[in-house]
Formats: sequence, C-alpha cells, structure tokens
Amino acid sequence: MVSNLTARDIAPGDICLPFIINEGAFRGRLVRLTGSVSEILSRHNEPKEVAALLAEAMVAAVALAGGLKYDGVFTLQVQGAGPIHTLVADVTSAGDLRACAKFDPEALAAEVNKPRAPGFNRQLTGPSGHLAFTVDQGPDTERYQGMVALSGESLAESIHHYFRQSEQIESALKIAVAPHADGQKWTAGAVLIQRMPEEGGRHVDREEAEDAWRTAVILLGSLKDSELLDLALTPAQLVMRLYATVGMRLLPARPIQAKCRCSRERSERILASFPVEEVKSYAQDGVVHMKCEFCAADYAFSESELAELASQQRSDASEVNE
Repeated sequence: MVSNLTARDIAPGDICLPFIINEGAFRGRLVRLTGSVSEILSRHNEPKEVAALLAEAMVAAVALAGGLKYDGVFTLQVQGAGPIHTLVADVTSAGDLRACAKFDPEALAAEVNKPRAPGFNRQLTGPSGHLAFTVDQGPDTERYQGMVALSGESLAESIHHYFRQSEQIESALKIAVAPHADGQKWTAGAVLIQRMPEEGGRHVDREEAEDAWRTAVILLGSLKDSELLDLALTPAQLVMRLYATVGMRLLPARPIQAKCRCSRERSERILASFPVEEVKSYAQDGVVHMKCEFCAADYAFSESELAELASQQRSDASEVNE
C-alpha cells in the first residue's frame, strides 16, 4: 500500500517525513536537514568534529520529536566528561530548530590527533555521561524527562539503549551527516523506525510479525550514508525505495527551520530578575552584554537602559506590595 502522495508532492527541503509500513504495524520518520543545519553551524564556526556531533544531535532530535504529540519544546541533551561535554538540540512543535555545544578546545585538539572513528565518538564525549530527552509544554503542564547512560560508539546506539530500557519499544535508527564540498554547508539525515504495540483484539501471528520487523530492519541496514545524504533523492523517493515492497504509506511532511527563541525582551526579563547592582558589575565600558548560546545573538544594554530596568523593578515591587 503506497500513499497517494508522490515524490513530487513533497519538497526536498528541510523536513521530517513520517510514514507507516506493514499496514501500520511499524511507524517511521525520515529526516533530511540542509539549510537549517548549515545555518546553525555557521553561527558557531566550531571545529568540524564538534559540528559533526552537533549535526547528529539535531537530526536525531527532529526524528524523535516527530513521533510525539506535544505543544512545546522537545530537547535532546548529551552530557559527557570528555572534550565535548555538552550537546543540546531542541525543536518546537512548530518545527523551529536550534542547537549548541560546549567543549574544551585544548582537550579536543589533543584528542582529535589520536586515531579514532568519525562521527559521534565516546573518546570525544568521555568515558561516562548520559543522554536525556525532555518534553516541556509550558508552566501549566508536567515536564517529562527520560534519561539513559551513554552506551556504544554512536549516538544512535545510545538512543536504541534508551528505547530498550525506558520505553521498551523496538527501534532502529540510522544517522548520517557530512559537510558539502565547499566546507560551508552540511547535510544531515536520519531514518527511525519503531515497532508499534499490538492493538487489543487484533490477532497477530507472532512469527510473521517477527519476520516482518526483521525485514524492515534489514532494509534500513541496506541504506547507504550516501543515499541518505543525496539531495538528488527526495525524502519521499528514499522512503519509497526502502519500503515500497513491504507496503508503506507516506504521511504529511513537517517542515523544519532554524529559528531561535531568544529576543531582547526575554533578555530584559532575565536581567530584571537580578539585582541591578549585581547586573552592573558585569558591565564592560558601561555596557552589559547578553549573548545567546544557541544563535550567538548579542544583546547590549547601556547604563541608562539598566537604570530603566531598575526603575521598572521598583515600580513592579510597589504594585505587588499595594
């Protein structure tokens, strides 16, 4: 069973393309990111090793978020004890993506000179650490967080470990990232398939179901990195190439774009939450700078603007006390 959607119906831009296979027994998402990943990485101008891991985190976050029903922010975070000690990628329910990394430049330079495999590598994130997923739907809802220890030699293996241990959902995930020939742009791709729980009342032949799942995983394993990153192949064409023989249906695609949630107004609110004299102590040449870790935007506040914030603080405090 193939959807009425065709390869031409779905634009080749940055998207998350959901699909189902084997009459809905398995669900999947194919993610292809180029413009968004390139824009985010260009803002930071980090070493290629950091850029590659951050690209993996971004495409994985989009693939995972695509299977959730939420109205808010999904965050994937890697914390390690190695040269690259933090990777954060989050995506909103509207498809707005942002990401950042923290690392020790000297330790990273020393580590990359050693023989190692490309991509996500435990030598770069350290011998210990964890992978966390968070869904935040606002102050009036309960925040969900899942966490698992980093395992294996890839981000995909750690995600597999999470689903086995925490969600008990059989999953298979493939991730590929690579810079373009110009060294400026990047493409990141991922395919995630998951085995759905059996519906009550429906007879399922266990042996046939196992064979079908093994076939789906084998087909995913046959996918080459070069195919996943080939911009000449649309995401729809790629899914059809993988799973048309076992019965699949494409679902409406979700666009993804690079967009940070920082703003001058939000920076003002943060500054206003601290005593003004403390804020002034961070001034350089009479100006306090607040730089967004995600998009590198720099919000500058002069002494007169800080004085206005102080005045507003006193006004708000008096209104509360009246």
